[in-house]
Amino acid sequence: MFANVKIGDRTVPMLAMASSNIYYKRIFGEDPIRLQADKDLTSGEQIEFAMQMGFVLAKAAEAQGDRKKMLSLNEESYIEWLDQLESGDYVDPHVLASILAVYNGNSPDSIEKKEEN
Repeated sequence: MFANVKIGDRTVPMLAMASSNIYYKRIFGEDPIRLQADKDLTSGEQIEFAMQMGFVLAKAAEAQGDRKKMLSLNEESYIEWLDQLESGDYVDPHVLASILAVYNGNSPDSIEKKEEN
């Protein structure tokens, strides 16, 4: 699923693929499927997961299928990417929900419409 996610005044292209979970695990050392299944995950851990997955999805959109670019990513790449964003913008609940919507194969626009009702 491809979608643009608005983070502050920036529009960030994001691409979710079946391989997103593998790239996440390589970069952050944790299995994202197990993380999501963990019912004891704190709110902070859920936010961290969404932020990290947002990075993976954004980099996948940038790489446009270039596996070497994706395999070169690491935690330092994540920090460099975060340095480009305002913290308050990125941890906004709507932004995080939009990231998770893309990851789960849903349109982020449907999140906005549901919240307006």
